[in-house]
Amino acid sequence: MIPTVHEDEGHRGRARYTRYTLTEEEHGHAWGVCAEVEGLFGEPQRGTYELFGWVPQAEVRGWVGDRVWLVPDDETLDAWLLEDAESVGRSLGTDSLVLTGLDDYEGPPEGHRGRVRVHDGHRWLGSRREFARLLSPKRSAAPLVLRGLAQGDQLRAALLKGTRRALDLEQAALEIQDDQGEPLTERLLRARVSAWRPSSDGNDRIDLELDGALFTPVPPYARPIWERWFAGPPDTQGAWAGLDTRRRGAWLDLVESGPADAPTVTGRSVTPTNSTAGTSPTNRASTWRSARR
Repeated sequence: MIPTVHEDEGHRGRARYTRYTLTEEEHGHAWGVCAEVEGLFGEPQRGTYELFGWVPQAEVRGWVGDRVWLVPDDETLDAWLLEDAESVGRSLGTDSLVLTGLDDYEGPPEGHRGRVRVHDGHRWLGSRREFARLLSPKRSAAPLVLRGLAQGDQLRAALLKGTRRALDLEQAALEIQDDQGEPLTERLLRARVSAWRPSSDGNDRIDLELDGALFTPVPPYARPIWERWFAGPPDTQGAWAGLDTRRRGAWLDLVESGPADAPTVTGRSVTPTNSTAGTSPTNRASTWRSARR
């Protein structure tokens, strides 16, 4: 049984113990609750592509877009997606362009190196005669650490068993509350326990480590936005208006990932509309299919 915080502990007590809940996705039981998570923010692993024979149709420099489609000329092949795409510029002395981004889970069509066009959801950026996927230096992913975790009965039983199968908690959601204890958002992940130890918080709490390779952290540029929302929904209309395009996308992603039944407040009802963030995979696919025409 997960311990609860009594009302007389007040606002600080609620935030201290229940900011995060790790929940089993299929049946909805709570693996545990805690106040601190290490590894929620960090640099995600990024894919890198060198685009040979780049023919520009628009300027591509610095941050390119939150969702950029790479569309093969061969219409029998699916496009794939680079999220949070950046250009590191042209390779010195060549006609190639280098793009990095978070790879769509499907990635490029196997074995395809032919002509590909690049689209940002609004316009064609250019094309290249062929591309190569560059392998980034291998770096180990930092674990996701749930500190001072109060264990649920199911987690306690899994850790007691200790087998590889028992420690694979499979699909889970990290549910996140704001300082008022209201649902803010959730992050889906494959939860595989890599280590655990008694927590300095005592009271039978543990520090639980999950395999960081199975979790995509929130990028550093979005952290100030998250911390702003931790305090609760903004009470100023258009609070996002001073953000640049990249950070507006992060704001929109955070708002749209919140609970569907959240009360309508100024910060949630007035949101930027300059990206396709939050659309379903089906709608995202229609973006590049319509762009072929």
